[in-house]
Amino acid sequence: MNQQTPVLQDQDIVYTFLADLKRTAREYTTAVTESNCPAVRQMFEQLLQSTLKLQDQTYQLMAQHGWYNTSSPAVNQEITKQMQTYQQTQMQTNQLIQQNLNFGQPTSG
Repeated sequence: MNQQTPVLQDQDIVYTFLADLKRTAREYTTAVTESNCPAVRQMFEQLLQSTLKLQDQTYQLMAQHGWYNTSSPAVNQEITKQMQTYQQTQMQTNQLIQQNLNFGQPTSG
């Protein structure tokens, strides 16, 4: 009996699938941020969440088989520092948006 060796190994196929899921998630994220119709935006948000869930399941499968090498764990202090920086930036951005939304609106008086 002549058995042929598969062209792609399972690891390669799953890695390609994971890469495609990552690309799809980026595309859905862009679609969400650019949608001005609430129904369309909600549809893309649901598709994004579904894709992220599938991406996580695929990653977990790869990690169980030792097919995905992760980077070394980040130091908790660095993570906390980055989170604080991002939260401060988000707060400043929200303040700027609110100031600009209120700019030019009639004042009661």
